[in-house]
Amino acid sequence: MLYPMKCWTLGPSRWGMVIVGLILLAGAVVTAFAADSPLAGALQLDSEESARAALYLFTPPHCSMVLEATDRPDIADASKATADQLRAIWGPLLANAGTYEISGDLITIHPLVAKIPVVMKTGANEVYRFRIEGKTLTLRQVRNARGVAVDSAPACKFVRVE
Repeated sequence: MLYPMKCWTLGPSRWGMVIVGLILLAGAVVTAFAADSPLAGALQLDSEESARAALYLFTPPHCSMVLEATDRPDIADASKATADQLRAIWGPLLANAGTYEISGDLITIHPLVAKIPVVMKTGANEVYRFRIEGKTLTLRQVRNARGVAVDSAPACKFVRVE
C-alpha cells in the first residue's frame, strides 16, 4: 500500500512555518554573501573631492550610485527655468541603480534604472577597476555602457560611512 508523502499534507500553519523558515534561510544566505563582498556597505565620496558629492550603496547583488556637482545653480522655480539653467542642474548628475558583479579587481554594473537611457538598455553595463585600502575605495571606469574603453577616466576615492 502506498501512502502519500506527509510534506504534501501539511496544514496551513505548518506551511506557514515552512515558508518562514525558507525566508530566514534566504536572509542568512544574503547576509553571508554581503559579508563576502568587499564593496558591501555605504560609501561617500572623499571630502577631498570638494566640487562633487556622492553616495554609493552596495548591498549584494544590488547597488545604487549617485554623484553630483556641488556648485550647481539654485533655481527657485524649475518650471520657469531656461534650457541652459536646467542643463546646469541636470547635466553633472550621475544616477544608476541595478545589480553588480565582481571579477578580480573589476566591478561590472548592470543598471536597471539610470539618468541616461543608453545606460539602462538591455545588455548595457559599465565596468570599473576598484581598489580597497582600509575604509577607502578607489574606482576608475574602464568601459562605458556603450562598450567603449575609457582610457583616461579620473579615479574617484570613496570612504566607507557605516
